[in-house]
Amino acid sequence: MKKKIAILADFDIAKRPRPFRLAMMLKDKYDICAIARECSFVEGIQCFSFPAPKTSKDRTEKENQDIINYCKNKEFDKLIYTPNRMVIFDILKSLPLLDVIVIEDIALLPFAIEYRKFSPNTKILIDLREYYPLEYEKDSLWLKSFGVFFEHLCQKYLPLVDKAIVVNGAIGEKYRNVFGIDVEVFYSFPPFVSLDPSRLTDTIKIIYHGFLSPDRHSHNLLEIAKNLDKHFCLYVMGLSNQKDYLEDIKHSAYDITNLKFLPPVDMKDIVTFCNQFDIGILTLQPNSFNNANALPNKFFEYIQSRLCVVSTPLFEIKKFIDKYKIGRTSEGFDAKDIVQTLNNMDKKTIFSYKENASKASYDLSMNTNISKIISIIEGLIF
Repeated sequence: MKKKIAILADFDIAKRPRPFRLAMMLKDKYDICAIARECSFVEGIQCFSFPAPKTSKDRTEKENQDIINYCKNKEFDKLIYTPNRMVIFDILKSLPLLDVIVIEDIALLPFAIEYRKFSPNTKILIDLREYYPLEYEKDSLWLKSFGVFFEHLCQKYLPLVDKAIVVNGAIGEKYRNVFGIDVEVFYSFPPFVSLDPSRLTDTIKIIYHGFLSPDRHSHNLLEIAKNLDKHFCLYVMGLSNQKDYLEDIKHSAYDITNLKFLPPVDMKDIVTFCNQFDIGILTLQPNSFNNANALPNKFFEYIQSRLCVVSTPLFEIKKFIDKYKIGRTSEGFDAKDIVQTLNNMDKKTIFSYKENASKASYDLSMNTNISKIISIIEGLIF
């Protein structure tokens, strides 16, 4: 009989690459279910949904202030066991006894700890996708409220998990040093897709895809496009969860002729869609601990798309670029540094990097991750 595993997430896993890929890697060997906020149908796994909470825009001023006060007064249970999440207990109890619970959001870890009171043999694996206590470290109000809450979650509950995986070594080392837990790096590789690098044309096509926000200095994309040599064209396939931010960028770009905006494509189609481009860029700034140590999903998606990669010189990204010779990092973090790096590359060099990305694409794919995650799971349950 297959071992039973539940993935517990505070978002729709079908819309988040890392947990979705985790489910795909495990579903053939184990009996997988997902318990997630507003969970979509995912083929091959049983899905259970719980409702979303009110957003800050929907809450009254008093409700928003109450949440801040819960943090300040350390009434953390009121932030964990919210009305929308209480159905999680009913779902868990309706299932056959679970062998493993995978936690994709640390705020839901207490639910797994509670579950283990009546199923003590259930193992808990947590996926630490970022360093939670510093998620919005530039926001002093957040640090004094939700920052304290996440610090509490880490201190109280992380020592109770059976295994922790983390997105890269730098973030893993932070958890190890601060909370004394052992972690294992598990990279966010996408599925392998059999593709050839696309041939270059007269216009070198650059793609940026992903979220746009002020903390990512996304307006730098405008400066980059304006100062590129005339044979480059920058395409932006972006989303933003900040009101009017994407519209403001588009408005500011109305006279930049070599900057094009594209509608988003489904997560499963990103790699094949981006194969038509030549260079994938990353413009993250080291303006927070998590940004300084980021290793974004799109980095590995660019490689899978057989693109040359140009990035700001973030340590975790630079390690891969230098090792596999798949592109270049800029000297600094300003837009002008990225522009200089791009303008200094000729077509022969760019295509050579694309070919190297193609050579590295299998090693840096989900296919090589399957045996590793199964080994982690087997180490928990046997």
